[in-house]
Parts: sequence; C-alpha cells; structure tokens
Amino acid sequence: MLLDREGQLETLLSAMRSAAAGHGSTVLLEGEAGIGKTSLLREFAEHADKGCQVLWGWCEALFTPCPLGPMQDIGQLLDPHVAALLDQAAPPERLFPALLNVLQHASVAIVLIFEDVHWADNATLDLIKYLGRRISLLPAVLVLSLRSDEIGADHPLTHVLGDLPSASVTRIALEPLSREAVTVLAEQAGRGAADLYRVTEGNPFFITELLASGEAEPGRVPDSIRDAVWTRLSRLTASERKVLEVISIVPGSVEPWLIRRLLGVEAEALVDKCVARGLLRQDDQGAVMFRHELARQATLDRLPPNLQRSLHAKVEVAISQLPTAHASALLSRRVHHAAGADDGARVLELAPQAAAHAARLGAHREGASHLATALKYVAQATPELAAQLYEDWAYEAGLALHVYEPVIEAHHRAIAIWRELGRIDKIGRNLCKLARLHWGRGEGQP
Repeated sequence: MLLDREGQLETLLSAMRSAAAGHGSTVLLEGEAGIGKTSLLREFAEHADKGCQVLWGWCEALFTPCPLGPMQDIGQLLDPHVAALLDQAAPPERLFPALLNVLQHASVAIVLIFEDVHWADNATLDLIKYLGRRISLLPAVLVLSLRSDEIGADHPLTHVLGDLPSASVTRIALEPLSREAVTVLAEQAGRGAADLYRVTEGNPFFITELLASGEAEPGRVPDSIRDAVWTRLSRLTASERKVLEVISIVPGSVEPWLIRRLLGVEAEALVDKCVARGLLRQDDQGAVMFRHELARQATLDRLPPNLQRSLHAKVEVAISQLPTAHASALLSRRVHHAAGADDGARVLELAPQAAAHAARLGAHREGASHLATALKYVAQATPELAAQLYEDWAYEAGLALHVYEPVIEAHHRAIAIWRELGRIDKIGRNLCKLARLHWGRGEGQP
C-alpha cells in the first residue's frame, strides 16, 4: 500500500499521458536513500496505460561504473538495432541518434526509467543531456531517480541537470511519510507507532525493515538497515566517516562546542559537508544530529567497543568542564557517557545525583533508572553507598515501576548491609517499608 504518494503518482501519470500526445518531458524523482523512489515507480508502472511501454535501467555503485549502464539494461527490450550498437560499443555519435530515431517513430508512449543516476557514468550523463534537450518533441518520458543527499553543487549530475530546458523538466521531491501514515503501517503490523516514527523519522525503508524484523531486540538495528548505512558510510571520505562515527556516540544533538572538543576546530567544515549531504541535520543553534536515530545506532555499531568506551569518556570529561555540568539535564548525559565508558567510579558519583534531581521533579521512573545504572557497579561501592543505593532504588522503583518482588529484595539487601554496619536507624526504616509492602500485598496478619 502506497501512502502519502498520491500526488506524486498523479504527476508521473500526467507526464505519461502528455507523452502519448507527443509532448515528452524529463521527470526528476529526488529523495534520500530509502525514501521510496523505487516503490513509487513500481506503482506508476502498474498504473501506466496498457499501450505505454515502461523500460527500466540502473546505475550501479561500482568502483568503475559500467558505461551506459541503464541502456545496457534497456537496449534489447527497446530495439534490436540499438542493442546491436551497444554490443558493438558504438560511439555516441552513432548510438544516440539511433536511440532518438527509435523514440521519434515509436507507435506508443515510451517511459525510460534510469534509476540511481547519482551513480551514472559519464556516457550516461551525456545521454541524459542529449535526450533531455530533445525530449519535449518526443512521445517519451525520461524518468531519473536520484538520491538528493548524494549530490552536491560540484557533482557532475548537477551540471547536467542545470543544462536541461526547465520547461520540459518536472521535479518530484519525496518527503518522509507523515506521522499519520506511519501510524497506519504500524497498526497494520500490530506494532506501536510512537517509537516507530521517532526512530525512523518517516523513512519508508527503515519503517518497512523494522516492521519486518518483528519483535526485534530493543536497541538492535536490523541487519538490512545496518548494511545499508554501512554501505553509505563506505562511500564517504575517511575524514567525513570519522566525523559521523565520533558524533554517533552522542544520542540526540551535538552542540558546536562539543564537536570542537571531540574533533577540533578543523572538523567544522567536514560537519558542514555532512549536513549538505543530508547525513546530518543542523538546528538554528548550530547543533547537529543524525537524520535518523537508526542511522546513528548503525554507525555506532561500526565502532569497536574499546573505541566506544574511549569516546564516551571523552564526552563525559568535556561536559564535566562546563560551568553548568551539574545541571539536571547535563547530569543525565554524564551518567549515560560514564556508563558507556564503563567508568564505575564516575557512575557511582553521578548517578545518585541525577536520580535525586529526577525525583525532585517527580520523575521517579527516571530516578529509578539512574539508580539501576549505579547498581550495575555496586561491587565497586563502599558498603554505605551500596546500602543507600539499594534503599533509594527500592523507594523510587516502588513509586514508579509498581514491582513488588525486586523492591522487596532490594530492601532485604539494604538491611543486610546496614546490619553489618550497625545502623539500627536504617534497618528500622527499611523494615517499616517492607511491612507496608507486605501489607499492600495482603500478607499482613490481622
């Protein structure tokens, strides 16, 4: 089912009908990777008039592209003479006029679809320019799909498109799916829509793959998405790739000052390139973030564990040097990165502070979460701190999580440690809370 694409489909069908009347055009179908360009074209092919001939050709991301790759796919289906010229590696001055002649004398409208022309070889670019400047007089449509985030001002395709007559060019820019469309797809799959929209930002490929993965492990990126992101990263320069890998360590947005601390002042130009490529987004304050949370997670997965820990530590130190380092929001970030760095001492120092901040704001679930993070390192804590962590977690979890057995167990652990320390006051306090818990479960004696 195609959602949020009705207008774009009608634009393609209208171009086909105009071509059937002898008024051809070039249609540029643009959008980021995974936005649904091919899906729209397949839908168009299904709705095309029976008398119309729709032919597909592809450009490939080869180290050395195949010359006239799309025509190699199309030639045999289009015309035997054109196919023979391709087999003979005929020069453009023979091949291009032969193709033009076939289109001029076609008895039906012909739609030539060249997919992924951001990877086009020079010969294909020359053919696009040749046909594009003559297309208005032909019963044909030349549809070019391209990743808008793969081309910049200096890309060869940009110069070719700029030379095409604007009167015969139609641009279709595909946008991410709306929240409503994502909700429809999620409901059909029996999945929740809120998180799906958040992590995919409406990218149809990401949505489809996440839904197809079923009950995937939380926080795990499906292999298909990971492979697509890694392939994209492999085509970047080493410097651009490093910027993305370092930034991936930070969930959400990364402030300019933090980018400078992590990568140096010289990285700002590389960040601008990544923004221009559509790999990152930038807000009005200059902070950058990945366009999709799944892309960030997949990029992060590329990093060896020791490098991840090192970067987490570097981020935590950078934040700690800010005058506002103990503000509530920054404390949460510091706990995250201290835990990512596997720095138990730092977690034990920061997590209780972050939990206290959260509790004062009534965010008891978050308070329990911070304390649970600290309890992962309880073996490194002093006995007093360990007992207090168990006690505080039991309190916050009792308010927010409504789980009895883990809370009761945490109180017992706290009591055992307080008893060893001779803290009668603390033992009494935990026993009182245990009594209330048992009474709430109907286990008290009348």
